[in-house]
Amino acid sequence: MNIVTSIKYAALGSILLTIASPVGVAYAADKEGFALEEVVVTARKREESLQKTPISLAAFTANDLKIRQIGTTDQLTQVTPNLQFSSQAPSSGSNASSQIFIRGIGQTEFLPSTDPGVGLYIDGVYMARSVGGTLDFADIQRIEVLRGPQGTLFGRNTIGGAISIHTTMPAEEFGGDVTVTGGSDNRIEALLNLDLPISEKLLTRFSIGKRNRDGYVIRTLDGKDLGDDDTFGLNATAVLKASEDLEFILRFDYNKEDENGAPQVFNSITTSGLFARVGSAAAGCSAPGTEIDELNCANNFQNVGPYATNGTFPVISTLEGWGTSLTATYDAGSVTFKSITAYRDMEWLASRDADNTPVVVLHTINDDTQKQFSQEFQLSGAAFDDKLQWMVGAYYFEESATDDYWVEIPFGEFNTGGEVENDTKAVFAQATYDVTDKLSITAGLRYTDENKAFLPIQSALTTYLFPIAASERNGDGLYVHPVTGDLFPTVAGGNVAVVTAGTVFFAEEWVKSNVSDATPMANIAYQANEDLMVYFNYAEGFKSGGFNARNVKPGATPRLFAPEFATTYEVGFKATLAEGTLRLNGAAFRTDYKDLQFVIREDFAPIVFNAGKAVIQGFELEWTFVPVPNVHIVGGVGYTDGSYEELSDELITNGGVAIENAMPHAPDWSASFGAAYEFNMGENGTLTPRIDWSYHSKVHFNANNTEAISQDGYNIFNAAVQWTSPDDEWTVTAAVTNLGDKLYRLSGNSSLEASASYAESTYARPREWSLTVNYNF
Repeated sequence: MNIVTSIKYAALGSILLTIASPVGVAYAADKEGFALEEVVVTARKREESLQKTPISLAAFTANDLKIRQIGTTDQLTQVTPNLQFSSQAPSSGSNASSQIFIRGIGQTEFLPSTDPGVGLYIDGVYMARSVGGTLDFADIQRIEVLRGPQGTLFGRNTIGGAISIHTTMPAEEFGGDVTVTGGSDNRIEALLNLDLPISEKLLTRFSIGKRNRDGYVIRTLDGKDLGDDDTFGLNATAVLKASEDLEFILRFDYNKEDENGAPQVFNSITTSGLFARVGSAAAGCSAPGTEIDELNCANNFQNVGPYATNGTFPVISTLEGWGTSLTATYDAGSVTFKSITAYRDMEWLASRDADNTPVVVLHTINDDTQKQFSQEFQLSGAAFDDKLQWMVGAYYFEESATDDYWVEIPFGEFNTGGEVENDTKAVFAQATYDVTDKLSITAGLRYTDENKAFLPIQSALTTYLFPIAASERNGDGLYVHPVTGDLFPTVAGGNVAVVTAGTVFFAEEWVKSNVSDATPMANIAYQANEDLMVYFNYAEGFKSGGFNARNVKPGATPRLFAPEFATTYEVGFKATLAEGTLRLNGAAFRTDYKDLQFVIREDFAPIVFNAGKAVIQGFELEWTFVPVPNVHIVGGVGYTDGSYEELSDELITNGGVAIENAMPHAPDWSASFGAAYEFNMGENGTLTPRIDWSYHSKVHFNANNTEAISQDGYNIFNAAVQWTSPDDEWTVTAAVTNLGDKLYRLSGNSSLEASASYAESTYARPREWSLTVNYNF
């Protein structure tokens, strides 16, 4: 599908469907009913109206998120076209990991040696690791989802887009709110937001929250519930207005999660596969493909449904992290200087029973730490009677991380991981010039230089005993490796020791790489009238390469994978119609994507390969409609058509990926629709029922398009009724999520084609109810 066809489909969808998702929604519900409000965003690192910002982005206020029952970052998938966000990255075992894809571009690998493909920012600070990216919305002012490469102003690893989260600023008067939620699965949440002004010049705000909820996947061995919530979060913000021209903002956040483990379950297994066969034999299984001795066998009889697992290896998911930042802004009149200094620290631990059986097929433990420091300087201003808006800046980032990755397979145990050190330096500039009152041109450029270093710490912790048949031995009773020709002596039980304990896979020496690139952007916007803007946007982005930390074959050095690049062409419009009651925004795009970084199984280890070239085309259409004051309708529809133009021989031969395969994490269609009606009951307040619907077409979770872990198209319905007191102090909300109790996968991980022989899936929670009480003071 080309761009012209995409635009035609977008127009047809707006006429026939009147559905979509709530991007750019401003939500005002009071005794006067609903109204469209102006939404102010900072997608171009300056405050401007959503309707005047000539790029494709979705913006959500705190009210938008609350009324639509969106409480965590991964739930944004339900309300944002062409966004895929899962809270459990395959192979991680962590409840707090994230895999984010926008318009088909992202990353599933969670290790610190691989970078995400969509940038996640909190109050302007980049979060480098995908683990920790699934966040509770404790004190959110707004969220902006920017689609397409943001390689000029945001820069690092925003090849697919960026999600920018903004927390609430302190108020000038004492006040706040308390929210308590109870619900199914023993859910109990409490959140306190408090504005505490110290003086006219020093304002503070504190937010503290706790969430507990039982898990929804039960381990048959011990009754342990997986996928539970046990989180604590604290945010603190202080604003010092040192003078009329100088302001400082100091922020601190802390979060802790102590949970039972990710809700991953058995999907399927190849009983004749190497790991399943050897593991079953070691467990005393006599008939691996049948029900006989099923408790001792790695077979498909271990499938106990989407909400249970027969796994026996201990599982856990913990995370503790904190961060602080200082933003200083000096307004000199003609120019404004801003400095953002930030530091973050995180530790996480996750263990998983990948095969979800009582048999040892594959077990993993990740014990990781990460620290990062960043410094950004911005200098901005206006010239030529404000016709020229400009910004120049510099950025520095450094991080260090450790990955202690323990793995158990039927033959033995080994350690694969190491230490990571990265640093990034960049300079950037962007300027917008108003050629006329209606026509503006924007141009920008960023130059980035990145250094990466990896110290492999990888060795066999036990001797690998490999079973062989008598026919596989030579005349001297030695095993001859069929590929290398190496000879291995026979040991106890007729096994051979193919790897002895203490074998070092790679020399413990630093390996390094460097990449630099210039990423330009250009934009033309035409304001046809006060209510209609059309634009064209050109943007480039890149994501640096890295090192494969999960190699399991000894070699000279760990294998390096190269950077990937994306170039996007986008045309769009922003319109306010029907006498100011309808906000309608749309965009069509084409992305040329090359050197794609895909995770493919080699033996049983996930390895990152550079895949080749692809073209991704599609569109988004989003709107908010308030036909009368007591009716509020939001919607959005997105279409993504990704196809490979070229694949590397290595990916085809070793990875088994066909050029006609669909791109992973890129469903063709995503759509949502929400409608609310407010009943004004006078002295008894207001009552607002609401219904929300979201749809995603079929999605594959790996490049191989393994059907066993794919998810067919599905619909989700949520419903809520909200009562608000006449003085707006009290709000009570009764809600149901997944109203139809739909069973659907959030992610999948397969090694069915490889020696490990297993597949696992993560399903969404079944139907749930909740009751929330909020008090404003």
